[in-house]
Amino acid sequence: MTRGFATIKPECQEQFDTLKETKTLDYIVFVPDWHKKEISVAKSGKSDNHDEIVSFLTTDAPRYMVTKFTYDGPTGDEKRHKLVFITWVPEGANSHDKTYCLHNKDHLYRSLDDLSLHVQASKPEDLAHATILKQFKVL
Repeated sequence: MTRGFATIKPECQEQFDTLKETKTLDYIVFVPDWHKKEISVAKSGKSDNHDEIVSFLTTDAPRYMVTKFTYDGPTGDEKRHKLVFITWVPEGANSHDKTYCLHNKDHLYRSLDDLSLHVQASKPEDLAHATILKQFKVL
């Protein structure tokens, strides 16, 4: 088992700042690499389709994701956005990768600011728009 924290590559913070401050990105997928002992950006982009965004999380490898979670405001006339951090640890991933990902999630989470919610998911239904929206309503 790896001891200590992974190095967070500078591109992670740069992409996060772009996501937070501009309208050019809607999501970032981060990959924890236990061989290199680092966390890097695997993919980022723009999409207003929640299902498309979460489809970038594969069923065989743990990942982290930050997404601009979009939902309707109270009147239904406006769209609102919150930054959501997702720790994706699929059941099909090997145990070493799962452990490494879970060991380093707080390290990455704490390095990013202005996040509204942390979702830990292991099944696709944990990532459904309605499931995440319910977590906001609990807060």
